[in-house]
Amino acid sequence: MISGSLAKRYARALYELANAAGPGARDRYLQSLGEFVTACKTHDQNDPSGEHDLIKVLGAGHHTIVRRRAIMQLVLKRIGADPVVVKFLELVLERGRISGVEQIWLHYRDLTDEAANRIRATVKTATKLEPGADKRIQSALERATGKSVLLSVEEDPELIGGLVAHVGSFTLDRSVRTSLDKLRANLQS
Repeated sequence: MISGSLAKRYARALYELANAAGPGARDRYLQSLGEFVTACKTHDQNDPSGEHDLIKVLGAGHHTIVRRRAIMQLVLKRIGADPVVVKFLELVLERGRISGVEQIWLHYRDLTDEAANRIRATVKTATKLEPGADKRIQSALERATGKSVLLSVEEDPELIGGLVAHVGSFTLDRSVRTSLDKLRANLQS
C-alpha cells in the first residue's frame, strides 16, 4: 500500500495528463484504470490467503521487474487500456507503487467525477425495487445534489424493509433494521 497523499499525487498527475490530452480523455483513462484494478482484484478461490492475487504478484520484489512488467503488459493488452494509462502504470510499477493502484484509481475517479459535476450514489434495499423506482430515486438525488448521479442499487435482505442511500459522504438510513435498533436502544435505556 501507499499513503493516501501519495496516491492523490499520482491521481492528480494522471488527471493533468488527461486534461492536456483533450475532451474525453479523463473518462477513457478512468475506464482503463478501473478495468485494470478490476482485473487485479480477481484471484484464485483456492488461495484464501490472497498471496497469488495479481496485484501482490506485480508488487512482489522477489519477481524481476521485467517479469512483472510483462505480466502487467499482458493484462493491459487484454483489457485494451489506453496507451497513456499503460505508460502511467509502467511508471507506477517501476517506482514500486503498484500496490496502491486501487487508491490511485479511487482518487482519480473522484477528480473526474468532480470535474464532470457528477456524484456516485449507492442505494441498498431489502428487496428488489419495483420497475422505474431506481429512476425516481436517481431523479430525486439529482434534484437534491444539483449533480448528475451515477446510481447503483444493491439488495440487502438484512435491512428487513426500507432503504439506505449513500451519496458521497452523506448517508440516509430509512431501513426497518435501523428503526428497530433505535427502538431497542430506547427501550433499554
